[in-house]
Amino acid sequence: MRLKPTLIALAAAAAFPGLVQATPSAGSADVFDMSLEQLMDVVVTSVSKRSQPLSSAAAAVHVISAEDIRRSGAANLPEALRLAPGVHVARFSNNRWSVSIRGFGGRYANKLLVLQDGRSLYSPVYSGVFWEFNDIPLELVERIEVVRGPGASIWGANAVNGVINIITRNAASVQGTQLVATAGSELRGSLFASQGVALSENTHLEFHAKSQYVEPSSTPEAGPARDFWRTRQAGFRLDANADGNRFRVQGSVRDSVAGDRFMQRTPGIDVAARDYNGVSETAYLLGRWEHDAGDGTLHSLQAYAEKSRLDILVGSERRSTFDIEYQQQRRFGEQVDFVWGGGWRHTRDEILGDAAGSYVRIDNTRDQADIFSLFAQGEFALVPERWALILGARADLRDDAKVAFQPNARVLFTPDKTHSLWASVARGVRTASRAEQSVSGTLPATRLPAPVTLPGLGTITDIVPRLSGNPGFGHEYLDALDLGWRAAWSPALSTEIAAYHYRYDDLRYASPSGAPGLIFGAVPHFVQPVRLDSTERARVSGVELTANWRPTAAWDVAASLSLNHVSHSSVDGPTDFSEGTPERIFTLRTGYAISPTLQWDAWLRHSSALYTYSFEAGRRIDPRWALDMRVGWKVSRDLELSIVGQNLLERRQLEAISEPLPSIINEVERGVYLRADWRL
Repeated sequence: MRLKPTLIALAAAAAFPGLVQATPSAGSADVFDMSLEQLMDVVVTSVSKRSQPLSSAAAAVHVISAEDIRRSGAANLPEALRLAPGVHVARFSNNRWSVSIRGFGGRYANKLLVLQDGRSLYSPVYSGVFWEFNDIPLELVERIEVVRGPGASIWGANAVNGVINIITRNAASVQGTQLVATAGSELRGSLFASQGVALSENTHLEFHAKSQYVEPSSTPEAGPARDFWRTRQAGFRLDANADGNRFRVQGSVRDSVAGDRFMQRTPGIDVAARDYNGVSETAYLLGRWEHDAGDGTLHSLQAYAEKSRLDILVGSERRSTFDIEYQQQRRFGEQVDFVWGGGWRHTRDEILGDAAGSYVRIDNTRDQADIFSLFAQGEFALVPERWALILGARADLRDDAKVAFQPNARVLFTPDKTHSLWASVARGVRTASRAEQSVSGTLPATRLPAPVTLPGLGTITDIVPRLSGNPGFGHEYLDALDLGWRAAWSPALSTEIAAYHYRYDDLRYASPSGAPGLIFGAVPHFVQPVRLDSTERARVSGVELTANWRPTAAWDVAASLSLNHVSHSSVDGPTDFSEGTPERIFTLRTGYAISPTLQWDAWLRHSSALYTYSFEAGRRIDPRWALDMRVGWKVSRDLELSIVGQNLLERRQLEAISEPLPSIINEVERGVYLRADWRL
């Protein structure tokens, strides 16, 4: 007997509850406003943690600027991430998303590392990102830096398929007052306010606050949903520089509430359906120091402390985190750049299953963990300005003596200033969560492949998995091959092609650990003991094509096409790793300056069919098209008004089904909102 692999993801979920650095001009201006030659010279630090032109970055890198976000009409962070090629964003509801790169999507996409200014947003318990509880105001974002492909040799474990780093704006760039008010059909109301103050010529302070409320959507039957979303937050940032030193201190407090409705899959067997609110509270303080020694050596030290509370349907988590990392960059002659560093992360938590014990139980409710890391990477100019070799590795040592070793080798060929080609081989590691090692509980019932008729009991149609974690559950591994070609064909046209083939081993899987037993009751059913192990293997291959074209000085066009195929060598048929992963993603974005004060933007998106296995085998989510439009009017130097229409092609449509826990199915509705941005 083989259980649905959705149990794999459910096991972790049921437990509870730098990068691309643009130049200053690129950070504040639309990338489309730059010439293609300038685009090739945008400074990035994603591949080697050192500044280098985009043309010499041996990786598929994309920068989403603040102006890109503004002109797209995106109302939240996940929606803005659609701007990057190769990033798949699917909306379960008005407060939950799946965000993934190159496959392995879903509610708990566990192979994507997400950072804000170098602070990890990745949950070590759920192995993923709760986007509804990490709502970073887009008004604060200077740029979003996206690396498609393994970044583990620099950024560490869980940066398997990619890295996203959200970079917030420098306090010196936002002096004065800014007020942004938004109101619409789904985004019912949002207010952002910030104030910048110059404390001295070289020291600037910015503080801000935001509150927003998003209305619930609807169900496929046009009934009321319960996916409302409320967030409130306040924070500050202080930037200073003097005598070759740069200092930054920033912090924030935030609370979020996201509504949901748990579905009773099988009456009489599963826990009764109920409404609940997911609640999160987070506070953090981050400091960074950078020093230029003047001899080609750069030092940096960053540390942050964070305290959080998370309460969701299956349990609660209280967590304290302290993280510190030192990095040094040195140049040896004209042919060698070397970066090395090390860090320490300490976490202390208390994790409880749901109060009634209806879903899960955690064997050790209190724990603490330490992770020590050491990384180094060198770039060697084999032929100056033509051939370069990049070698690097990172080792993450956990206090349980498990080591995640993640090497990387890249070759870069730049025949001229407008073309660059690269190849990379790398290993990435996803570390096991405490949930996977110590969770136990009864999961929602599922239908048997074929009904079983027993004398005196009638026909039995359901089986209930009874899950237990695996204390010996180890790491998941990726061996990756990446190829790429970036080119600027003319001042009006640039393209990029990236291809990849990934091999995954020791993936999470839930397998039977004993014979099923028969349970009598109001509804007789089977109970199947299952246990997490690491027996799954998969292969993912794909290609990503992007193009930027500027027909005239007032008209910009950007297009991307991503093709992705997942296959499994150890399990027949699709699994939960196929879930939430379309084989095709297409985007077309265009902007036209009608006049110096009037802009029109349109954004067309398409993704192929998805399949989900959480509710019933092989449920298909149809291919979908979506169209957003925006018209912006610069009323004066200080005031801009805009109107944004979203999902204009359909009144409502299904994008994804939340898994693994069976929440009510929600459809994404057509929406419109008005925005006023006032700056003094």
